[in-house]
Amino acid sequence: MRWLPFLSIFLILVFIGSGITGSYKESAHGNSDYGVKRDVTELSDYARGNCAHCHEMHASVEGSEPKPAGIGSFALFADNFNTAKTTGPYEQSDNFCFYCHGPSSLQVNGITNYDYSYTFGGANNATVNNILDAFNQASYHNLYDIWDFANKNNDTFSFFTSDSNPCVACHNPHIAKRNKANPGDPTFTAISLPSDHGNLWGDDDTERMDDYAAGYTYQAPYYDSNSSYEPAGDTIYDGSNMPDYVTFCTDCHNTSNQLPSHILGSISIPPRDSGAGVRYIDWDNEKHGKGAADGSVSLKNPYSNASGNKVVSCLDCHEPHGAPNAVLIRREVNDSLLGDTIPLDGAIATESSYCPSNSTYSGNKTLGYLCRQCHKDDNAFHPSLSENRWCIIHHNNSKKCGYSSSEVDDAPYVPEQCRECHLSGEGEGGGEKEPITCTCCHYHNAQNVYKFSGRTF
Repeated sequence: MRWLPFLSIFLILVFIGSGITGSYKESAHGNSDYGVKRDVTELSDYARGNCAHCHEMHASVEGSEPKPAGIGSFALFADNFNTAKTTGPYEQSDNFCFYCHGPSSLQVNGITNYDYSYTFGGANNATVNNILDAFNQASYHNLYDIWDFANKNNDTFSFFTSDSNPCVACHNPHIAKRNKANPGDPTFTAISLPSDHGNLWGDDDTERMDDYAAGYTYQAPYYDSNSSYEPAGDTIYDGSNMPDYVTFCTDCHNTSNQLPSHILGSISIPPRDSGAGVRYIDWDNEKHGKGAADGSVSLKNPYSNASGNKVVSCLDCHEPHGAPNAVLIRREVNDSLLGDTIPLDGAIATESSYCPSNSTYSGNKTLGYLCRQCHKDDNAFHPSLSENRWCIIHHNNSKKCGYSSSEVDDAPYVPEQCRECHLSGEGEGGGEKEPITCTCCHYHNAQNVYKFSGRTF
């Protein structure tokens, strides 16, 4: 009986209309001023926010079917998600959301969505301006992997079915709000915790970064000056105006979930570094999380001014949708653009990287361009030394590094044993040696790596 699915959708929408109308009308899609409005003749008289802009209850409107002709699950006007698309790049028809959140938007006047670096990070140059293009960058949250994981893990994603759209793993389209217009007010959050899809995440004051960091210190990065902070460019720096992205992200990225990856899972890496793919995240113990630093920490402002054990938010370093750098690394961090693009073999120790126990690889230390946004490289200690050079914090020897600092009291490696780790070069007086890929030693949950006892991240 083909009418049953449509009857079911009708009843659902009736329930939405009578039971949670207030929530939907307050959402970004349901708002009467800027909500959804498909730019087609057949729906021109339909109000903004009307369900019919996404859901088509009938085969036609006044004898004509609005573009694009077709129907998807949940009575949507097109297919919800193309499950045959296991990797990008994506096209508009691969994901229902891209019909409006893309460069050829069906929304009246289109929709502009800049990346996190621009909207909440203060980057003064806009690159991508829509969600589809954000996903079609060097790295991206793989939509098939999200769909596959959510579909197989009903304990967390109890609402998710094989017909669902991967975007709803993080967003509830009927309650998500328009945070881009209110960056300093998390009651306008656009996200829902995967394990609590029916509610917004970040709108309650117990769902903010300052609450997550209670007993520790959350210090927001600089926004566009040394007196303004993310996410709103104002003077608030304690995370009280920012959703708790750590709890949000670790609902999936934790020490229990083995997350699939069509990209990272196929990488061949040096034998010593066996953590290819999506790594486990242990933010309760990692040094960028609640784990305490076990020695001197040479940091740039504003972190050098922050007291107590510092906790970092995931989005201080990563984009949520896609990025021009590998592993979703932001293009702008702590009020400045990264000095170079970070490729995959700079962000993950691969066969084209160099780790001490694998003598055939060439070094790639481009990840250091992320690290130096907050941590001091040699140039930060002394301007005559090169940027993205890390001799002082590792060795702190004036003969080998060209400078030594009293600020560094726990440099871990003896500089006279260079060839045990480096492939070539003497490195004296600030000279260069073959670099070691940062992620040979520094990566999520890294500990007890190459002649070092303890956590290195």
